Amino acid sequence: MAGVTKVEIKESVEELHELLLKQKTASSFERIQALYLLKIGQVKTIQDVAVVVGRARVTVQRWLKNYQESGIKGLLTTLKSPGRPAIISLQVREQLDKELQESEGFKSYEEIRTWLKAVEGIEASYKVVHDTVRYQMKAKLKVPRAVGIKYDSEAESEFKKTATIPRSNKKHVIAPVDRQKTMRYWCGDESRVGLKTEAGRLITKKGVKPIGIMQWKRDNFYLYGLVEPLTGEYFIWEFSHLNTACFNIFLEKFSQTYAQDIHILQLDNGAFHLSQHLKIPENIVLLFQPPHTPQVNPIERLWEEVKRHLTWESFSNLDELREFIWKRLEQLNTSVVASITGWDFILDALFVSGFS
Repeated sequence: MAGVTKVEIKESVEELHELLLKQKTASSFERIQALYLLKIGQVKTIQDVAVVVGRARVTVQRWLKNYQESGIKGLLTTLKSPGRPAIISLQVREQLDKELQESEGFKSYEEIRTWLKAVEGIEASYKVVHDTVRYQMKAKLKVPRAVGIKYDSEAESEFKKTATIPRSNKKHVIAPVDRQKTMRYWCGDESRVGLKTEAGRLITKKGVKPIGIMQWKRDNFYLYGLVEPLTGEYFIWEFSHLNTACFNIFLEKFSQTYAQDIHILQLDNGAFHLSQHLKIPENIVLLFQPPHTPQVNPIERLWEEVKRHLTWESFSNLDELREFIWKRLEQLNTSVVASITGWDFILDALFVSGFS
């Protein structure tokens, strides 16, 4: 009789019942169910099975054929449809990935759409581009680090290779009597903090526009700071101005606080750092980083860590701000500071040069 099944089911009724209980998807459950119904004799034909499980007859035939050829494993194997070819092919994505690895980046997802059309000849909707780039390629809009128009990437790269003064060269900058003292490497910079509100992002539900209360008072003061990447130790003083006179005082206080050691200070090329009126203590050596490269100075990370807590905060006067800043600094132990300022290129250079 046409339609009568001729499938030899090897599993026992108990085994099939146990398999039924283990299935986690409706698709796999109904396939095992088809075998179970045939095994216990509740149905006799493929058509009967199709009616009970609610599938087309040809579908059930395909299941049983897979079972005959490969057993339970073959029965439960599902073939996924490849679907439509991707609008942005793998080859194009590889090329786009190279573009996204460049630090200049794209200004928007719309600009990526324009690039795809101009360079690859691909017309893709904004949604396709956004989903592909943001969720599949894991690239998103970020706030870039601003660099000066005279920024020299080659100078930055070279500085990272020679960030410290090797032991063999210390004799050129340190008096013979001091060569046996402990050498320490610090990174220094200054940062202005004031009453003008620091703006930042806020999280709200979809459709809700966040509102930030802004204060425009211009009163401010400056933090002069040094951080030792190797240990996380830091030295910070507050001054009213950013000039040579204040920097001289700062250097003198630092020199007296750590009088027993010799210190190499990495600084930027600020005018007061290079002033002819600068009085450099005997136990301090200045090392200047390339112009327009604040990104090679890890103390920038310390300032960011302090200032991120200022976002959308308002202070009535400088005393309130000052109290807030110093409380935050007191919470930063050396382990935390070392973790955010101990950059690999500096630590590697220090170890090679014999600093410890």
